[in-house]
Amino acid sequence: PTRAVAAHATPTTINMLRTIAIFAIGCSSAAAFMPMSALPTRAVAARSGVSARRPMSVGPVMQNKIDLTPELFTRIDTDGSGMIDAQELRAGLSQLGGASEVDRIMARADVNGDGEISYDEYVRLMNMEKFGDDKGGNMFVRRLQTSGALNKDSVLGYTAMVGNKGFDPLGLAGTGSDETTLNGYREAEIKHGRLAMLAALGWPVAEELQPFLASALGKPDLLAAGKDAISERAPSLLNGGLENISPAFFATGIVFSAAIEFLALQWGGKVEEGEYQPGDLGFDPLGLYKGKDEATRYDYRLKELNNGRLAMVAITWYAFEEFLTGRSILENAGIDNAVN
Repeated sequence: PTRAVAAHATPTTINMLRTIAIFAIGCSSAAAFMPMSALPTRAVAARSGVSARRPMSVGPVMQNKIDLTPELFTRIDTDGSGMIDAQELRAGLSQLGGASEVDRIMARADVNGDGEISYDEYVRLMNMEKFGDDKGGNMFVRRLQTSGALNKDSVLGYTAMVGNKGFDPLGLAGTGSDETTLNGYREAEIKHGRLAMLAALGWPVAEELQPFLASALGKPDLLAAGKDAISERAPSLLNGGLENISPAFFATGIVFSAAIEFLALQWGGKVEEGEYQPGDLGFDPLGLYKGKDEATRYDYRLKELNNGRLAMVAITWYAFEEFLTGRSILENAGIDNAVN
């Protein structure tokens, strides 16, 4: 038995290391995709006051307990604007016997002080009701600040931005209540996430279909050579092969990217006025986003963000796995590509 194990030590070890690495990445990424509702509540049984950055001090608990739900937001937002103003809030809460709580709720929920409550701010308020007012009810931020991994005065403890997991070890997001820098980074994160999602799909598809298509069309095979005669990998900085790609491809990519950046610069100044949300380029050809209620739109934004983050991790793994193993990700996964 000992000799049999030794004979298979190399492939077994490689597979074991790959499994451990994937498991480690999954564990380290899990918190970034975990919904706030999945967190334990014992540590916040005693509610604390609101963030010190709020201009006025208000009590942490509503006098007349009101169950804040996504459905309640839709019910109160009578004009369907996606925002709740004081008048709508007063009319909606009067039906629930909590009209006197309008000023208190506005003070706690209206993060940017525009006199209206967006759905993002409403979600923050729901978290505050569940986990306490400190850091907007964000348990991820609290834990990272307690551990010293996040600046105590980070803007991440103030913002109502969707997908805020408090991850900012280098302190790039800024401090206080100014979200200008944070909005810029969110714009960049969404763009890179979208590109990574396309790449995470396109990379293995190209390795599977490119040899077949090149042969069928009489074109050269542009995949980079692997460690042996039959191994082919997608061209990249680590794999090589980029010199075989037509300059027109790169030129097209640069022009397209420049056009998107130009639009972002035109709309970026409208973020503070609430007229533009980072990453919202109005691209919705199938009508999956427009016309939906705010809870559904919020869920779509969060899913896109989480999938983009996961795709950025995946595409990085693709590049290093192929470089280190000398084989395509399809071969490493036990899938033969078209060249075989």
